[in-house]
Amino acid sequence: MKLIRQAIDIALVAGAASGIVMAHDGATGMVMQRMEAMKEIGSSMKAIGAMVKGEREFDGAAVEAAAGVIAGHAKHMPHMFPEGSLDKPTEALPVIWARWDDFTGIAKKMEADAIALAEAGKTASSAQDILPSLAEVGKSCKACHQDFRQAK
Repeated sequence: MKLIRQAIDIALVAGAASGIVMAHDGATGMVMQRMEAMKEIGSSMKAIGAMVKGEREFDGAAVEAAAGVIAGHAKHMPHMFPEGSLDKPTEALPVIWARWDDFTGIAKKMEADAIALAEAGKTASSAQDILPSLAEVGKSCKACHQDFRQAK
């Protein structure tokens, strides 16, 4: 568990640092940092998904690492949404602050689900073994995007 926590903290620092250096669609400040965090979450989910789809060989350590990135960002998600941070080109909806408890609850569930996925990756012998945990992380992503993000 200590190793997972360390990986989460390292991923968070790396994500924040990359957000400072790289602009995302003209975003700046906190909006840029959270967009970069979301991009890393998406990349992590895609890497795990590629294993599930058989496009990439299953690697439990890679699942654990990718899930650690997701958990790290989920843990700090509420801090990435200070009230009123709606500078363009954010996709966040103002309802986040009106339903703050719901928003932070989803972030906490996502963190717990990602930690469970990391743990599953440690003991899994195939992608099939992580499917239930991966599905829970996906549900958390969907719940947040459905209610708190502009439709694309």
